[in-house]
Amino acid sequence: MTAAGMLAGAGMALGALLIAWGVAAHRPPLAEALDALLEPRPTTPDSTRTVAGDGWRLGLAQRVGHFLAAAGIDVRRLDADLRVVGRSSEEHLVEKATAALVGFALPPATVVLMHLGGGGAPWSLAFVGAFALGLAGFLLPDLILGSQAAERRRDFRYALSSYLDLAHMALAAGAGVETALGYAADAGEGWPFVELRAALRRSRLARTSPWSALERLGEDLDVPELREVASSLGMAGTHGAKVKGSLQARAAALRSRDLAEMEGEAGAATERMALPSVLMVVGFVVFVGFPALHEILGF
Repeated sequence: MTAAGMLAGAGMALGALLIAWGVAAHRPPLAEALDALLEPRPTTPDSTRTVAGDGWRLGLAQRVGHFLAAAGIDVRRLDADLRVVGRSSEEHLVEKATAALVGFALPPATVVLMHLGGGGAPWSLAFVGAFALGLAGFLLPDLILGSQAAERRRDFRYALSSYLDLAHMALAAGAGVETALGYAADAGEGWPFVELRAALRRSRLARTSPWSALERLGEDLDVPELREVASSLGMAGTHGAKVKGSLQARAAALRSRDLAEMEGEAGAATERMALPSVLMVVGFVVFVGFPALHEILGF
């Protein structure tokens, strides 16, 4: 009864804290609001959401973000991965907090139900399990985010080689550098081309060079290949080098790297397939040979 009372009191305190947190008004800082107005970020197709369905979740996420920012917690190292997957840092923090709370509450709730059902389990096991599952729930969204970001960056590299091929063909047809880059971005589909078009559009509005916009996009998405392409274009634009040859060489290098990566993944998958095959052969031998051994040795 004492443990149940402690859990009830903790739940009431947590509920009161959440109510007070929800009532308090949070406004974005002026610097962030001005940055959002001056440089709007495009949303990827995967991140478009309906306000009616997720309005409360987004509001809670914004409050979590402001609360953690006020507490001095830095989450900027995840910005690149979140930018790639089209998710805000507040949403990610809400997922981490939710998973941690569920993992933390599951073992004590299980022990309480066992005690109510007439069974018994040590409370020390519940506390250890709560700590372990809470920590696992807090770290699991980061692992999932890293995997998703790596997959989307690989997709971006595949699209980047096609983008460079299109730009090379436009240059070969007599178009200028900016025209060729814009034509290649308009000709493709998918979220990588959406990001490229938005970056080039911002460069035209700000009257800056397209390679500087592509370099900044590569830094935001943490795609080194795009930064290398932007550096090559910058050298070609400022020092008069051959842009067409540079784009062709970069596209060929990207294709070679992608092919090598796919061959490595195929080889790793083949090696992983060897272990189940060996286990199946061993199981078949044991299944066939055990009756003979049983009859011969008299087990």
